[in-house]
Amino acid sequence: MNETFVRLIKENTEFQVSCNAEPVYRLQDEAYRFLEEKYHLPEIAGEHDLDKAVNLLAWVSRHIRHTGNYANTDCQDALTLLGLAFDTDYGINCLAMSVVLCECLLAVGMKARVMYMMPRHPEDDDNHVVVETFVPDLEKWIMLDPTYGSYCMDAGGSILNLYEIRTCIVKDEPFFFSDSICYNGAAVDDLGDVKDYYAKNLFFFRCRRIQGYGEHREYRNMSEIAPKGFDVHKRMVENLRFRIEKYGAFELLLKWLEYEEGLQNRYLDPDTFW
Repeated sequence: MNETFVRLIKENTEFQVSCNAEPVYRLQDEAYRFLEEKYHLPEIAGEHDLDKAVNLLAWVSRHIRHTGNYANTDCQDALTLLGLAFDTDYGINCLAMSVVLCECLLAVGMKARVMYMMPRHPEDDDNHVVVETFVPDLEKWIMLDPTYGSYCMDAGGSILNLYEIRTCIVKDEPFFFSDSICYNGAAVDDLGDVKDYYAKNLFFFRCRRIQGYGEHREYRNMSEIAPKGFDVHKRMVENLRFRIEKYGAFELLLKWLEYEEGLQNRYLDPDTFW
């Protein structure tokens, strides 16, 4: 893996904590019934917890095309996004794909959250977004990546969450992508490149405080898991000003900047969060 990204992670293994409140997971919503009926989610998901996670991950990855330049201007909820992108050439990005997967998991009764994997540098205008879901059978959270239709495992075959993947890098322990890894249906030939991408985006994490249907339509309050001494607020404001200078003063970026400027960071304890 890229030595710079690995070094940054290894130099930042202690986390700041200002709040212990966990996200709220809304498992009841009228929209879930429409999702289940229109897309037959119970039949696709299966009966067992891990099957639900893996089957819905594969279903989203198989039927939705990823494109990195999607602007997230459509209404960000599963019914809208599936209506646009399901078995069409209308590609959406990792955030929108994660919104779909998260809300489908919530619909079948699984706690799930959209997780923003974030790089350190304020002039990095790219990050990655995945989903984590709690699997009662395993008594743990696991990471699911709908962009690549994959999850990660340690050397013993245990499925990992984001914190565990980060810890593997800190401890120089290997982690592996599931055999299902692909990109828009094609084989991924360079797994090292994907690992570099992960390492870049494992510096800190963000998660909305409420996970439920339609919660990604508007900017909502975030919580952070970030290393000690790292100011997420400052980094996000600098990053958005960089994006505006680079791409222009688009309404989406201006609204995002306004939101970030007024946000007070809530730093969560990773041991409690996971």
